Amino acid sequence: MKLSVIIPAYNAAATLGEALCSVEQQHVQPFEVVVVNDGSTDETAAVIQSFMDRLPLVCVDQANAGLGAARNAGMRAAKGDAWVFLDADDVWGSNKLAHARDYLMRFPDVQWFYTPIFEWSPADAGARMRERACPKIRAVEDFLAFNPIVPSTVIMRSDTTFRWEEDRELQEDAGAYLELFSRGVMPMKIPHCTTKYRLDFGMTADAEGHVDKVMKAVEKARKLGHIDDQQLALYEVRKAYELARTYKKRGDKTEQKKWKKKALLKAKVAHVPLNLFWRLRWLI
Repeated sequence: MKLSVIIPAYNAAATLGEALCSVEQQHVQPFEVVVVNDGSTDETAAVIQSFMDRLPLVCVDQANAGLGAARNAGMRAAKGDAWVFLDADDVWGSNKLAHARDYLMRFPDVQWFYTPIFEWSPADAGARMRERACPKIRAVEDFLAFNPIVPSTVIMRSDTTFRWEEDRELQEDAGAYLELFSRGVMPMKIPHCTTKYRLDFGMTADAEGHVDKVMKAVEKARKLGHIDDQQLALYEVRKAYELARTYKKRGDKTEQKKWKKKALLKAKVAHVPLNLFWRLRWLI
């Protein structure tokens, strides 16, 4: 089983070395590591070069085109049996690829997989981590209500018909997953938490801008017929809840209350699972 690790990198010099070190330390080594330098203007190229003798590294250089386009370019360049995605600001535990290979071989009829994450704040004293809730996805509503899939956890067979969104006004992952769901291509959860997801960095630093891009992607999915109006309403509740939770963590009670109120109003017209509804109600 040949595993192709795919890492998009744009001005990622501050974190890319740590991501690549986590690949280097894997108990099961990758077939190749495809790093897409997406028009970086910092020292990203130098960081990539420093790992050329340490990893089976393939560098793809392109003009800046965005995260979705960079991942797609990595997929086109990859030669392995499966794509294993890692963002340049996240890191893996040393058993990530071992679990990936194990599940790919044990479940040959499953096209793609995901795992839980540790939410990670390395800037905080002691680099605190917390495992985020990560339910199984049995239906599209599970994804819309609980949003458990982070790209740095995705493992996908390379014969899967899949493409990340390249319109930079839209979030690159949500609509792409919904297109797979609409075709009945459902993922399997690997229960082992093997990814440290960096908070307050990249997209998580601009929470409202991120939610705006995600909602545009999901609205596009509705227009394409991948979800219906009720499913869109459910996702609106989820994203408002996430904003309320984000502002709670940041200690901004005014914004927290504003987004909690919006989520509760939206919940009146959506079919919201009880466990999400009670999470929202008890978000003080």
